[in-house]
Amino acid sequence: MANTEDYNAKLAEIEAIPNEEVKDPGMPVDVALQEAENLYHWSLNDTEKLGVVGIRRTQIEDLPVRAGACREAQSIWNKDFRSQQEAQEEWAEKSPLAYEFRNDLLASMRFAFRKNDALLNRVRAITDGSGHADMIQDFHLVK
Repeated sequence: MANTEDYNAKLAEIEAIPNEEVKDPGMPVDVALQEAENLYHWSLNDTEKLGVVGIRRTQIEDLPVRAGACREAQSIWNKDFRSQQEAQEEWAEKSPLAYEFRNDLLASMRFAFRKNDALLNRVRAITDGSGHADMIQDFHLVK
Protein backbone atom coordinates (compact mmCIF):
# COMPACT_ATOMS: atom_id res chain seq x y z
CA MET A 1 0.00 0.00 0.00
CA ALA A 2 2.91 2.36 0.55
CA ASN A 3 3.49 2.52 -3.22
CA THR A 4 -0.12 3.60 -3.76
CA GLU A 5 0.23 6.28 -1.10
CA ASP A 6 3.52 7.43 -2.65
CA TYR A 7 1.89 7.53 -6.08
CA ASN A 8 -1.08 9.53 -4.83
CA ALA A 9 1.25 11.92 -3.00
CA LYS A 10 3.31 12.54 -6.15
CA LEU A 11 0.58 12.35 -8.81
CA ALA A 12 0.11 16.12 -9.13
CA GLU A 13 3.87 16.61 -9.53
CA ILE A 14 4.04 13.78 -12.07
CA GLU A 15 1.18 15.20 -14.13
CA ALA A 16 2.77 18.68 -14.03
CA ILE A 17 5.87 17.46 -15.92
CA PRO A 18 5.63 18.69 -19.53
CA ASN A 19 5.75 15.89 -22.12
CA GLU A 20 8.91 17.32 -23.69
CA GLU A 21 10.72 16.88 -20.36
CA VAL A 22 9.75 13.23 -19.95
CA LYS A 23 12.75 11.00 -20.58
CA ASP A 24 13.25 7.30 -21.11
CA PRO A 25 15.31 5.92 -18.22
CA GLY A 26 17.52 4.06 -20.70
CA MET A 27 17.27 0.95 -18.55
CA PRO A 28 14.50 -1.31 -17.27
CA VAL A 29 12.35 0.44 -14.69
CA ASP A 30 13.00 -2.18 -12.02
CA VAL A 31 16.76 -1.63 -12.39
CA ALA A 32 16.34 2.17 -12.25
CA LEU A 33 14.23 1.82 -9.10
CA GLN A 34 16.78 -0.42 -7.43
CA GLU A 35 19.55 2.04 -8.28
CA ALA A 36 17.50 4.93 -6.87
CA GLU A 37 16.95 3.01 -3.65
CA ASN A 38 20.66 2.15 -3.46
CA LEU A 39 21.55 5.82 -3.97
CA TYR A 40 19.18 6.76 -1.18
CA HIS A 41 20.95 4.50 1.31
CA TRP A 42 24.44 5.45 0.15
CA SER A 43 23.71 9.18 0.18
CA LEU A 44 22.37 9.22 3.76
CA ASN A 45 25.95 8.99 5.04
CA ASP A 46 27.13 11.72 2.68
CA THR A 47 24.41 14.32 3.23
CA GLU A 48 26.84 17.09 4.19
CA LYS A 49 29.17 16.46 1.24
CA LEU A 50 26.23 16.29 -1.17
CA GLY A 51 24.89 19.56 0.26
CA VAL A 52 28.06 21.28 -0.94
CA VAL A 53 27.12 20.44 -4.56
CA GLY A 54 23.50 21.52 -4.11
CA ILE A 55 21.78 18.26 -3.19
CA ARG A 56 19.55 18.90 -0.20
CA ARG A 57 18.64 16.31 2.44
CA THR A 58 14.95 16.74 1.52
CA GLN A 59 15.79 15.59 -2.01
CA ILE A 60 17.56 12.53 -0.63
CA GLU A 61 14.65 11.72 1.69
CA ASP A 62 12.24 12.04 -1.24
CA LEU A 63 13.97 9.28 -3.24
CA PRO A 64 12.07 6.35 -1.63
CA VAL A 65 8.75 8.16 -2.10
CA ARG A 66 9.52 8.84 -5.75
CA ALA A 67 10.66 5.25 -6.25
CA GLY A 68 7.42 4.00 -4.67
CA ALA A 69 5.38 6.29 -6.90
CA CYS A 70 7.27 5.06 -9.94
CA ARG A 71 6.77 1.44 -8.92
CA GLU A 72 3.00 2.03 -8.59
CA ALA A 73 2.86 3.87 -11.93
CA GLN A 74 4.69 0.95 -13.55
CA SER A 75 2.19 -1.50 -12.04
CA ILE A 76 -0.73 0.55 -13.34
CA TRP A 77 0.87 0.77 -16.79
CA ASN A 78 1.48 -3.01 -16.84
CA LYS A 79 -2.12 -3.71 -15.87
CA ASP A 80 -3.48 -1.38 -18.55
CA PHE A 81 -1.04 -2.69 -21.16
CA ARG A 82 -1.95 -6.31 -20.41
CA SER A 83 -5.66 -5.47 -20.47
CA GLN A 84 -5.20 -3.84 -23.86
CA GLN A 85 -3.23 -6.83 -25.14
CA GLU A 86 -5.90 -9.20 -23.88
CA ALA A 87 -8.61 -7.13 -25.57
CA GLN A 88 -6.66 -7.18 -28.85
CA GLU A 89 -6.21 -10.94 -28.61
CA GLU A 90 -9.91 -11.40 -27.88
CA TRP A 91 -10.80 -9.11 -30.80
CA ALA A 92 -8.52 -11.09 -33.13
CA GLU A 93 -10.22 -14.28 -32.00
CA LYS A 94 -13.84 -13.08 -32.10
CA SER A 95 -13.99 -10.43 -34.83
CA PRO A 96 -14.08 -12.99 -37.67
CA LEU A 97 -17.24 -14.38 -36.08
CA ALA A 98 -18.72 -10.88 -35.92
CA TYR A 99 -17.96 -10.29 -39.60
CA GLU A 100 -19.48 -13.65 -40.49
CA PHE A 101 -22.60 -12.86 -38.46
CA ARG A 102 -22.85 -9.39 -40.08
CA ASN A 103 -22.54 -10.88 -43.57
CA ASP A 104 -25.16 -13.56 -42.82
CA LEU A 105 -27.49 -10.97 -41.35
CA LEU A 106 -27.16 -8.67 -44.37
CA ALA A 107 -27.69 -11.58 -46.77
CA SER A 108 -30.84 -12.54 -44.87
CA MET A 109 -32.05 -8.96 -44.98
CA ARG A 110 -31.40 -8.71 -48.73
CA PHE A 111 -33.49 -11.82 -49.23
CA ALA A 112 -36.25 -10.76 -46.84
CA PHE A 113 -36.48 -7.27 -48.36
CA ARG A 114 -35.97 -8.32 -52.00
CA LYS A 115 -39.40 -6.93 -52.96
CA ASN A 116 -39.08 -3.66 -51.02
CA ASP A 117 -36.75 -1.17 -52.75
CA ALA A 118 -36.75 1.31 -49.85
CA LEU A 119 -35.57 -1.34 -47.39
CA LEU A 120 -33.08 -2.78 -49.90
CA ASN A 121 -31.59 0.69 -50.32
CA ARG A 122 -31.25 0.90 -46.55
CA VAL A 123 -29.43 -2.46 -46.51
CA ARG A 124 -27.12 -1.24 -49.32
CA ALA A 125 -26.32 1.88 -47.28
CA ILE A 126 -25.43 -0.29 -44.31
CA THR A 127 -23.01 -2.35 -46.42
CA ASP A 128 -21.07 0.74 -47.55
CA GLY A 129 -17.71 1.20 -45.85
CA SER A 130 -15.16 -1.19 -44.47
CA GLY A 131 -13.11 -1.80 -41.37
CA HIS A 132 -13.81 -2.72 -37.80
CA ALA A 133 -15.50 0.53 -36.80
CA ASP A 134 -17.80 0.34 -39.82
CA MET A 135 -18.71 -3.26 -39.00
CA ILE A 136 -19.66 -2.29 -35.46
CA GLN A 137 -21.63 0.69 -36.76
CA ASP A 138 -23.44 -1.63 -39.18
CA PHE A 139 -24.85 -3.58 -36.23
CA HIS A 140 -26.14 -0.34 -34.76
CA LEU A 141 -27.88 0.59 -38.03
CA VAL A 142 -29.52 -2.81 -38.44
CA LYS A 143 -31.70 -2.50 -35.32
